[in-house]
Amino acid sequence: MAITTLDGALAGMTWPRYFAKAVTGTMVAGRPWSTWLLAGNPGAGAENSTLNGVVLDSTAAQLAGQIHFSDGGASTYLARFQGGATIAGTLLLVDRIWNNGGFTITTTGAQNITSPTWPSRCADGTTNGLGIMVGIEVSAACGAAAPAPTLTYTNQAGTASRTAGLAFATANSPAAGSFFPFALMAGDSGIRSVQSLALNTSWVSGTINLVAYRVLASLELTGAFVPNAIDSITGGFPKMYNGSVPFLIFIPSTTTTSNISGQVIYAQG
Repeated sequence: MAITTLDGALAGMTWPRYFAKAVTGTMVAGRPWSTWLLAGNPGAGAENSTLNGVVLDSTAAQLAGQIHFSDGGASTYLARFQGGATIAGTLLLVDRIWNNGGFTITTTGAQNITSPTWPSRCADGTTNGLGIMVGIEVSAACGAAAPAPTLTYTNQAGTASRTAGLAFATANSPAAGSFFPFALMAGDSGIRSVQSLALNTSWVSGTINLVAYRVLASLELTGAFVPNAIDSITGGFPKMYNGSVPFLIFIPSTTTTSNISGQVIYAQG
């Protein structure tokens, strides 16, 4: 059943899921960084190698790379998210919906994708894409070029042939872990499916993947070794869905490496 009171949230809280990641590549101030491929707690995840990609689901088994999540009860919510780092920045907890691979990084034409139907983990618990974003995740360092990728997608209302550039520009030789989210066209609030990715110039070398994800929470880390937390009230008590695959994206405030740690607590009713 849905949790509608603080007493219900407290009664439904589960055991804390601890996470700890050492970012070994040198991050760049203001550039999002994916922890999916990093060792630590949880261990490193894997990428898909096909253009159409695969949806990700933890119901049958936990996936390598995800923060532990178990289906339970009729409803699950994010009750608490706590974290800290050795540098200031913003820590995002996101649900990894889909990822793909297989891009030819030297091709400048559109590379066509038929993404599968998303699982029912959009913001409204359907497959329509509300709240779903897509980003480029660098899994092997790219070459000395800075292309401007274009994503063609269908929005949350089912309108096709929407196009988007990146919210944060690419750069020469981005390291593995660099994460470049796409912006949305005006009026859109999510991505239902992906049709193509095009680079306007070769990225020379390396490997990139697309990731569809939903942001669950954002944590402000105002300084080095200054942790922060949100709870059922301050975090908005976002609903999560069976099969969720939580992981972390970090947006650093300075150019360096960092250790990141904290915990996640769910409430189930």
